[in-house]
This record gives sequence, structure tokens and C-alpha cells, in this order.
Amino acid sequence: MVTIADVEAARLVVDRHLRRSPLEHSPWLSRSLGCEIHLKLENTRPTRSFKVRGALNRIAALDADGRRRGVVAASGGNHAQGVAYAAYVLGTSATVVMPEAVAPAIAEVCRAYGARVLLRGQIYDDTLALAHEIERDEGRTFVHPYEDPLVIAGQGTIGLEILEDLPDVETVLVPAGGGGLLCGIALAVKERAGGAVRVIGVEPEGADNVARSVAAGAPVSLEAPRSIAERLVARSTGRLNVELARRYVDGFVTVSDDAIARAVYEHFDRLSLLVEPSGAATLAALRSGAVAARGRMVLLVSGGNVPAPALARILSEGQVPER
Repeated sequence: MVTIADVEAARLVVDRHLRRSPLEHSPWLSRSLGCEIHLKLENTRPTRSFKVRGALNRIAALDADGRRRGVVAASGGNHAQGVAYAAYVLGTSATVVMPEAVAPAIAEVCRAYGARVLLRGQIYDDTLALAHEIERDEGRTFVHPYEDPLVIAGQGTIGLEILEDLPDVETVLVPAGGGGLLCGIALAVKERAGGAVRVIGVEPEGADNVARSVAAGAPVSLEAPRSIAERLVARSTGRLNVELARRYVDGFVTVSDDAIARAVYEHFDRLSLLVEPSGAATLAALRSGAVAARGRMVLLVSGGNVPAPALARILSEGQVPER
């Protein structure tokens, strides 16, 4: 189990290596939606994603022998960059396995931080077998993207920052893929603020494995998950995530790919923010009515890594509300 003490300890690691990400009030969204909207901008991280927090906390915990052997990770893209960056900063080696269709720019960023990059399969789950083979054969430590207590604690530092910067927040919306980000933030917020703050997980309609798993009380595997928000696409989650979500998350909603694409466009057109589809899911939840816009709300903008061709398609077709 992960505790608030673990998140507090992770805070010391994260603060040592990263500047706090902004919590930015949005007058446009507040006026348009009729409530007070703040954006937690994790797309300002060195790798343009929240993933670097958990990676730093996990790799910092390695002993001397673990650092000598290095780490390995399986990732859809953002976790790989976070692991590559953390390994670079902390002085160890990293091998990252990503799907064959990953954006070349993401692979190059990982290589720039000194990581060995290998490509396998179509989605995150397809990369796992090779990553575990490397773990076994080379003695590297496997850094799980969402079902590792240290990784979850690292992501939970976002929740502590939100409460410090906006103590009277009422609702926090968080994208959910494997569930590590959602569970870490929910744990931190609930343990510090109790029931005064709602934490809602947002998933794509075609990849709602965390909500289904929580409802079932155990991990549920989806047959063929899919979404424009590719970094929220995973076949399943982990038992630890299910337990944490059942304890700390107030509810789940799903959003369509069309709503996510419109939210990416709105972030760019009205707020001059480059936000990947996964990071735009929280705004999509409000615009689609999946979550009622009321009170003082924080939208977690989880990342800004979107390939140029995908962004071009979204911008060519996008539209935003007039007011």
C-alpha cells in the first residue's frame, strides 16, 4: 500500500530535481464554463509530462548496485521519456521499450538523455514482454509506469502542490490510463483535505479499464482498447491501483474522441497551450457535460507531447465554443 508519508517523502526527491509546475487560473475557461477553472500544467515538465515525477522517485530509491545495473521501462512514450530523464539526472543507464508507431521525436528525446531505445508491438502492453526479458537477462530494475508504490507516490506530489496553491479547491479532474497518476493524486488530496475535495477520474470511451476494474473489484482486461488519447490506452490496471482508487477516487467519467480533439483545439486556440489528447481529457469532461462545471475546479493537464501530424489534423477540423 502507498501512504501519505510515501508521498511526502517523494516530495523531497521531486523538489530536489524539478521546479514546481504552475497552477494557472484561466479567465477564458472560467467565464465560458461559469465556474472557477485552474489548470495544473504538467506539460511544462522537462519531458512535457507528469511521468518524470514517478520515475525520479523510483530511480532515486535504487541502491548502488541497482544504479550500476540500470533500469528498464515499457512505455507508450511519456513514461519512457520520464525514465530516460531521471536516469540521466541520477547517473544510471536506462533501456526503454516503446510501440513501433511511437513518434520519432519521442524516441530521439530518449536517446538524447542517453537511453537505449527499442521498439516492439502496437500499444504499451505489447512492450512488456521484451522489457521483462531485459530485466531478467541484464539484471536491470523494471520501472513500472503505474503499479509501483514509489511511482504512484511520485505522481501524488501533484496533489500536495494543488492543495498548497489552491487550498479551497472543490474538484480535481485527473486523466486515467493505467491509474497511477489518478491514484497518487487522489491519495494525497483525500489524506490532506478529506471529503472536502472531489477527485474524478477521466477515461476515453474506448479505454475505460480503470473504472471497469474498480467496479469489478479486481483488474479487468479490455479486448481492444483504443482512443485518440493514446497515452490513456491500456488493456488493464493493477491490483494496487484498484485498491487505491476504490478507497480514494470519488468517481469516473468517460469522454469521446471527438470531445478530446475539440479540447486539444481549445487549449491551443484560446489558451495558447500545446496539450496532448491525454492531457485534454479533463477539459473534454467539462465541455461534454460528463462532469458538471461548478465551484472551484482544477483540471490536470498531464502532458504536451503530440506529434505534429496528429496536431495538424485536430487543428484543421477543430472548433471551440464562442463565449
